Amino acid sequence: MRSSKALLPSHQSFVMLDWFTALLVGTIQGLLEWLPISSSGQTTLVMVNFLGIRPEFAISFGLAVHIGTAMAVFARYPRPLVGMLDIRNFTPKKKFYWLTTIISLLCALPIMFLLESTFDSELWTGVTITLLIGLGLVATGIILGRSKKSSFRPISRGRYSDYLLVGIAQAFAVLPGVSRSGMTMATLLGRRFREVEALTFSFLLSVPVSMASFAYIVVFGDMGEIPLFFLGIAAVSSFVFGYLSMGVLVKMASDLKFSKFCILLGGITIAFACCLLII
Repeated sequence: MRSSKALLPSHQSFVMLDWFTALLVGTIQGLLEWLPISSSGQTTLVMVNFLGIRPEFAISFGLAVHIGTAMAVFARYPRPLVGMLDIRNFTPKKKFYWLTTIISLLCALPIMFLLESTFDSELWTGVTITLLIGLGLVATGIILGRSKKSSFRPISRGRYSDYLLVGIAQAFAVLPGVSRSGMTMATLLGRRFREVEALTFSFLLSVPVSMASFAYIVVFGDMGEIPLFFLGIAAVSSFVFGYLSMGVLVKMASDLKFSKFCILLGGITIAFACCLLII
């Protein structure tokens, strides 16, 4: 595993950061966070390849900007999220939320170690897994298009097998370029949960992960090395575009037939993966 010092940006890294770069990074993070595309992977790609920023700083800054999209979820779903955090009344939905989060945290490190030590790293890249996510979503849409509407379940009817599968799927997001949202949504939709509820539940599940990313930089990194003014610009931009993109995605899920929504998401993901392969 990469040491914490590897994520500490040097002075040479952040002198190249300006308000426009911070705004751009926050915008990309906010727009891509909920799609089956790795937002962290793409912000790092833009900063390193197009803006000339050192990879160590790009990774640290990209993780810190997740605080903006976490706040966007708080703003759009304050009551459901506060309800999830209140563990006094442990409803079936809260049980799903917390067990899935715990499983994903417990599985993240073993999955990363297993994949890195077992599979060829040139094959199991973020692009490859993104492509597989897209194909899986398309296949899910085709299969579920033939299913009866009554077969779709609410989140409150989740089973232990659902907790396990969604938790493991989220854990795969520890790999570079792998989308947490993509893994989570593909699994929830594949398990035949209602589309809008699956989307909103995926948004809520992102908060512990986003807060953990920010906490990682605070604890293991050096926040003093990240210019707070530029971090603030990026976080606000991420908040605004993350908030707006959530609304667009939920409206699409509400307006489209369930199977068509899966196929559309899958098509976007496949097209994006193919573009990365060409680049």
